Amino acid sequence: MTPLRAREARHGLRLVAHARRKPPAVTLAFFVVCTVALATLALAACGEGEGGQGESGRGGRTPSADEVRLVVSRDFGGEVLRDVVMPAGDKADALRVLAENAEIDTGYGGQFVNGIDGLTSTFGGVSSADAADWFYWVDGVLGDVGAADWKLEGGETVWWDYHRWADAMTLPRALHAFPRPYAGRPLPVTAAVDVTGLDDWAAANGLELASRRPLAKSAPAGGLVLATADDVTTTPWIRDLLSASRVGVELIGVREGGLRVISPDGASGPPAAAAALAVGSLEDPARPYLVIVGDSADDIAAIVPRLTPKALTAAVAVALVDGELVHLPWQAR
Repeated sequence: MTPLRAREARHGLRLVAHARRKPPAVTLAFFVVCTVALATLALAACGEGEGGQGESGRGGRTPSADEVRLVVSRDFGGEVLRDVVMPAGDKADALRVLAENAEIDTGYGGQFVNGIDGLTSTFGGVSSADAADWFYWVDGVLGDVGAADWKLEGGETVWWDYHRWADAMTLPRALHAFPRPYAGRPLPVTAAVDVTGLDDWAAANGLELASRRPLAKSAPAGGLVLATADDVTTTPWIRDLLSASRVGVELIGVREGGLRVISPDGASGPPAAAAALAVGSLEDPARPYLVIVGDSADDIAAIVPRLTPKALTAAVAVALVDGELVHLPWQAR
């Protein structure tokens, strides 16, 4: 789908409520609200939320069960613009928490977010390939209903990111809200190798590791998957999990004998010792995969303790490149 067709799909399209539980087929960071609601939210946008603006960078905290966290960034978390934690309230939704903590502009008669704090869509002003827009995720799931229709119960992290359509028109899953959605129930582990410190990392991040199984010919229904580059090469279902058809765009791959980050145009980036990404489960959308791959078991062990809520703020996925944790999709600087 071209950026033009995808953007047109966002305009005037209202999905049924249960659609948000399925991996979206097209990016839909839009919202549909009535005139009265827009007026109310516009007034709210003039003031700061109770949580106040967090420190710049990735210094926010995980919200409690009666709070909601809002993160606003650009370029897949390359720059965090706002990081706010606020009380959830009785009528919170993905749009309201944004409007109460940022200045917003709307497009197409008020049917989707066109700008946040002065950073506005460039669609129509530049070529489709270079056009940029706002996209949102809630607890790791890309918004596929109107933001005003995504009701929040408390504990959620809402992430709005501004990036080019051409860089990734749809990335259905993200790690930005870690340890959500993996916390709260036992997390099955499928592993080809033993990873030193895995249990300590899980306990420190509120994860309960469940039964463990070795790699097999068939994929598990979801859970934590640990695999080396050799395992990726020899195991079809792991290759499938890393493919563009599952992730939205290829982020990491085995090329030239080792892991490499992949740019949105498909070109190989620098070598990566390891990477972590979220992948939706076709069998049970409520139980996504957390896939961690490395050139070796030692490389997997090196990235695991670095996967923390703070480090994964505003991140779709991450890779360990030259000893540094970088956000994916890879953006050549």
